[in-house]
Formats: sequence, structure tokens, C-alpha cells
Amino acid sequence: MAKPIAVFTDLDGTLLNHHDYSYADALPAINHLKKQNIPLVLVSSKTQAEMSALCQELSLTSPYVCENGSLIVMPAPERQRLGVELENAEQQGDDFLIYRGANREEIVRILAQLKRTFSFTGFADMSVHDVVNCTGLSEQAAAKAMTRAASEPLLWHQDEADLADFAQHLRKHNLRVLKGGRFYHVMATCDKGDAVRYLLSLYESYYGARVASIALGDSPNDLQMLKAVDQSVVMPHPDGTYMHDDSLTNAIRAPFEGARGWREGVEEALAGLTEHEEAP
Repeated sequence: MAKPIAVFTDLDGTLLNHHDYSYADALPAINHLKKQNIPLVLVSSKTQAEMSALCQELSLTSPYVCENGSLIVMPAPERQRLGVELENAEQQGDDFLIYRGANREEIVRILAQLKRTFSFTGFADMSVHDVVNCTGLSEQAAAKAMTRAASEPLLWHQDEADLADFAQHLRKHNLRVLKGGRFYHVMATCDKGDAVRYLLSLYESYYGARVASIALGDSPNDLQMLKAVDQSVVMPHPDGTYMHDDSLTNAIRAPFEGARGWREGVEEALAGLTEHEEAP
């Protein structure tokens, strides 16, 4: 039997185009994964409301990871298929929610104190119209982006040296700041990599074998996810540059940003895993 595989992916600038959020060019690879029964797990800074809508559009039944690893959503049918018990999970309709981060209200309270020292604008300070202007999202999509449970995106108005000081203050409250594609994200000390490792353990328990893993991302908040898998795919930024980290020694560099590059990156990663499996 072929070794089981799981694919984990960031969204903005990775599966979704940075400029128009389209995934159309990725559909051939998405459909191939479905035919091969390879789970496609979305892992993003986006909210549950945003990601639930996208999973419905793509007809995905896999779990998904919201707010940079702060929340894992396991659809009830997938939980039943995997036959797993989820500790400390909260049932919400047909989904099981696993919270791994801090409460957003507490994060916003701490940030309000830090505003006396640092200059930034968080989602709590923005209207729906402000978020539309920052992201290019529709008003409906922007409202979903603002419905957060365990993280707070913000625009940083100072230099990198001040950001390091800001991060040090956050650590006193067991919080961290991560750089995403458009925003910095303040959250608990969990990350995308933690969530990926947790889900891989569930899949390996189900298959009774080690699961080969692929992850795709483009930003520093994807780094721990990329390091947690067998084959990482680094996506280019809109200006053609790539995130660099010395630990990603075997990373594939996708040739294009967004959905087109995602499709080619997935195809190359799958081919590499297949060749490795077939090697004598």
C-alpha cells in the first residue's frame, strides 16, 4: 500500500492569489488530492467564519486550522471517520473546536495597555470599512475576518527595533507577535507548526503508519509549519522574493505566487515523495 500523505497549506499568497484571492488555477491539484484521498488541511491566520466558508466552496471535509494555530476545527464527520477522541474539544453544531490560544478579549486588553508606549492599529480599532481598505476584501468577507476568537491582527507604525521591544513586552503576558502577509498577528505562544504536528498524530493513529507530509507557505508565520513536515514548499511574494530560513534546506521554491504556483508546488512535492518511496 502506498504511504499515506497529508498536505497542509497557508491561504493568502499561497493557495489564494494575493491580489484577487482566487484559487481557480489551483483546482486541478486540489481535485487530484481529492481523487487520491489525500487530506488537504487549510492552515491560516484567517478566522473560523472565513475558513468554514472556503472549505464549503472547495468541498473540503478535512480539519482546518484558524488564527495561526490558535484554533483547530474538526468537522464531526471527519472526527467519526478518524475514530479519534478530542480532549478539551467544544462542540459547535457539526464541528468540534479545539482552542490552543489565548482569549482575544484578553489580548485586546493587554494591547490597549501597550498603546501608551507603542504605535499600532489593531482590528479592534478598525471599522469594517477600514479592513476593506487594508485588504481589498468585500464588506461581508471583512466582517468575517474581524470575527476572531484567539488572536489580533495589527498594522505596525514603528520600525523593526521597536517591534523587538514590543515583542519582549508581549512575552511577559505569554503572548507573541508573528509577521503575516499583510498584518502582524498577536496571539498566544502556539503556532501553525504545533497544530500541524497534532493533526499529523491523529492521521498517523488512523492509518497505523507514518504519514508523509507537505506544507506550503510564504510568510514568517508559516515557518514552523514548513519545518514540521517532510517536504516544504516556499511560495514567492508578489515582488518575486522568497522568505529565507537556513533550516529549510530541502524546500521547493514554487515558480509563481498564488494559485498557479501552488498547483505546481504541490505537483512537484507529490512527485518527489513518490520517487522517494519507489527508490530501491
